[in-house]
Amino acid sequence: MLPGSWKPVAAAGLIRLGPKGDGGYVVGERSVRASTLLLSMGLNDDWRFEAAFRRMSGARVVCFDHSVTWRFWVIHALKDLARLRLFRLFHYFAYRWFFRGEGAEHRRLKIGYDGPGGTGLAALLDEAEGDRDAIFLKVDIEGSEYRILPDIVANAHRFTGIVMELHDIDLHHDRVATFLAGLRGFTIVCLHPNNYAGVDDACDPLVIEISLIRDDLVDPPAGAATLPAPQPNDPRQPEIELHFAA
Repeated sequence: MLPGSWKPVAAAGLIRLGPKGDGGYVVGERSVRASTLLLSMGLNDDWRFEAAFRRMSGARVVCFDHSVTWRFWVIHALKDLARLRLFRLFHYFAYRWFFRGEGAEHRRLKIGYDGPGGTGLAALLDEAEGDRDAIFLKVDIEGSEYRILPDIVANAHRFTGIVMELHDIDLHHDRVATFLAGLRGFTIVCLHPNNYAGVDDACDPLVIEISLIRDDLVDPPAGAATLPAPQPNDPRQPEIELHFAA
């Protein structure tokens, strides 16, 4: 059973950006439109969230993923050929097209600590000083998110909204609880289980996706507010049912 303090608060103006399944997130439309910069940590081969965010807000998009290299694309192309998914062979060119200009940038850096080939969050925020309190943060970095949680809390006033995937909740429950309690001035509007990862012995999800909006950008519900239709990360498996303590 998840803590009651993690239970999402009903809000209006919620939309889904990105794909219907894995890679899409529920966000507050006002928090998106109030943003001038999207810091997106974790790219892989899917930038549909980032593309939709840029279309809606006009914000600059800066993505970080050290694993997306020329070898990454060669391996993907070989796999697509083997599976006769010939239409996917053009995916690399779509990637180059999206990240071709000043409005969208992909940096091959690992998020976590400052050093060769990597960067911490504080350094990125120093670089984005001109954006002040208009940064939207997306974090999907397969467990490395725990390295930057303290910096997110310390700089929470800089963010319009935050969406992130939190891994191994059974091992890091206390760290997640401390992180969420420290985000004063933010409201949880969506918490979604990632059904690719399964559940623990108590049937709680091992991986969750969470969406938070800065309080001044939250729209109170007009009547019975509803979330965008739930979308399982793995459409072949049922959703994981969430239970919150009273």
